Amino acid sequence: MIIIPIMISDMGKSDEVVTTETCIIGAGPHGLAAALYLKQADPFADLTVIDRSNEWLANWTQQFKRAEIATLRSPIVHHPAPNPYALTDFVTRKNFSRSDLPYDPPTTQAFSAFCAEIITEADLAPPLIAAPKSVRSDHNSIKLETSSGIIYAQNLIIAMNPHQRIIPQWTWNIIGHQAGLIEHAFDVDLPNMPDLYGQRVVIIGGGLTGAHLARNATQRGASVTIVARRPLQIRDFDTEPGWLGPKYLNDYHADSDATRRIQTAHDARNGSSIPGWMLNSLTEPINGLSIEILDSTEVLSAQPTPPKGCVLNLSTEEEIYCDQVWLATGTQSSLHSMRWLQPILQDIPTIDGLPLVDQSLRLGPHPIFVMGRSATFALGPAAGNLWGARQAAHRITTAITGLELGSDGSAHSSKPRNINS
Repeated sequence: MIIIPIMISDMGKSDEVVTTETCIIGAGPHGLAAALYLKQADPFADLTVIDRSNEWLANWTQQFKRAEIATLRSPIVHHPAPNPYALTDFVTRKNFSRSDLPYDPPTTQAFSAFCAEIITEADLAPPLIAAPKSVRSDHNSIKLETSSGIIYAQNLIIAMNPHQRIIPQWTWNIIGHQAGLIEHAFDVDLPNMPDLYGQRVVIIGGGLTGAHLARNATQRGASVTIVARRPLQIRDFDTEPGWLGPKYLNDYHADSDATRRIQTAHDARNGSSIPGWMLNSLTEPINGLSIEILDSTEVLSAQPTPPKGCVLNLSTEEEIYCDQVWLATGTQSSLHSMRWLQPILQDIPTIDGLPLVDQSLRLGPHPIFVMGRSATFALGPAAGNLWGARQAAHRITTAITGLELGSDGSAHSSKPRNINS
């Protein structure tokens, strides 16, 4: 990586110009997987990673801390490193406690410590603090304008989740009326929240994030009600295991109808779900308090009740009072939510905001690759999970380096280095 300081006289500050082989946008699990796979294929790979933080996994770690999530959902073999058994070996070697849950998901503590070790072992530099502002492509290289300067790259990997929060329309009547009355689940910060004892909290949504918040708020003395528009969906994982292999993916990849394929992926995810162990946790009393679950129920309207709280009017013709409303209503993924990408999106066909990428996860003729849910068309409904991070990293690494990594992460074959093929 070459950094050239350029003085901008009319701005009174120094911006930077970075020239790099591969720029990765996003330092979360997907960005980390991409960096590790590229380094595994080529230890001298020239990488530049940009993120809102100068620490790897900063947002991921913050979200888990805020919701006080102690265990991941994915099995222990799903993580950013190329070797699927690396985390298992790490937990054994470091004598970390196991979660003792079905399918052996790792504890958050073990996962974080493992990622810290593999980042150090791969000698990955901290991310540069920068936000993308615009991009230009000549089909052979990239010029990325960021909040910190210009990055010239041969390849660009988008390892962030372009999304918009889903905010129900009924919330408009109570947003802004009282501080702390309504929060999105991503903004709820349990460790730094005022005392919840005696507070009535209503959580909208029947997924795992809302379930974690419900359980942990109850442990802090809150009276919690979950309102979900459907019966709670009980699944061990976001998607059935068959979507991680040929059982379902063979037919998925064989479908030549792009619209039907994207719809199949949506149907396979089938909205929010929770594993059975979490349902058991929700239905057992916590410190003498029980979590009320109103499923098959929707909020129709809401009215603030000064000086605090609000009343929610439900589809069951009931009314419930609450001091706080937390929206665990999820997000809608869309490449179009990244406005800086607009200059090239006219070349990229999309369906429901998801790009129709090729098998290398490349955006049309541009040396730009996507990860996460943006890779759904090629990888299927589990693209946004840790499994998807490893699958995407593997494909992108092969496209960029010409090297095919084996199942243990070793480079075992090669082909001519030509990402334009």
